[in-house]
Amino acid sequence: MRGLLLSTNTPPRISATKLPRLPARGRYAALSWLLLALAALVPISTPAHAQDPIDPIGALNEGNRLFRDGQIEEAVEAYRSGYDPASVHPTLVYNLGTALHHLDRLPEAILWYRRGDPGADPWLEENLWLARRSLGSQTLPPAGILGTLAGLGNWIRGVAIVLAWLGLGLLLLGGRLRWAAAVTFVLASLLYGSVIVSERWGAHPAVLLADCETAAGQLPAGTEAWVRKGSQDSWQIVARSAQAVCPRDAVALVYPSQR
Repeated sequence: MRGLLLSTNTPPRISATKLPRLPARGRYAALSWLLLALAALVPISTPAHAQDPIDPIGALNEGNRLFRDGQIEEAVEAYRSGYDPASVHPTLVYNLGTALHHLDRLPEAILWYRRGDPGADPWLEENLWLARRSLGSQTLPPAGILGTLAGLGNWIRGVAIVLAWLGLGLLLLGGRLRWAAAVTFVLASLLYGSVIVSERWGAHPAVLLADCETAAGQLPAGTEAWVRKGSQDSWQIVARSAQAVCPRDAVALVYPSQR
């Protein structure tokens, strides 16, 4: 099993550039269309209660210090305090998974490895493979159209945003291209809306933190499955090969809510 990563991977600063002003003609129309497009593409969310700002770099450094001192349980809590689902720090989730791996809390380790990007990090991929092999866990594919949309959600959302900006460009050109702009905005809204629907009512990738009984047999802890909200205290596994209902505390979403 690979060890901790000490680099904080601090992103470079991005300098602002001055944007040219739009011509006076069509400026208000363009602004109105842009506001409509943004309203269609930005999901409505309720403001969260004020919280202390999350400091992933400080949490990473503190967790590394505790890990080196042999205080692994404390290191886990330090790493966890710096986790922000809206902006995942890759080194933080890798080190958190590794600390849990050292504690033999393998289902939780799999969860945090998955919250990173295993495909982009060979060390993380290797540790994820070791945890899976130790548990004999399973990986169940998504089921249904909404599950597929959820899996491709980031790509579809990106295409929708590109189309919205393309529609704005067509609108500024004016003339008959305004119809093309309207069609482009509608298509962008439909694509983005499909992602919102799939995220709200579709399947979500998850990791089982405890064993779960199904009609086809027991799914061991550490199994990676796609789930949909069942009752208030349960999640329903939606893979074709293992229809089951698992208690809510036995299931953890790979991509938890950002609210």
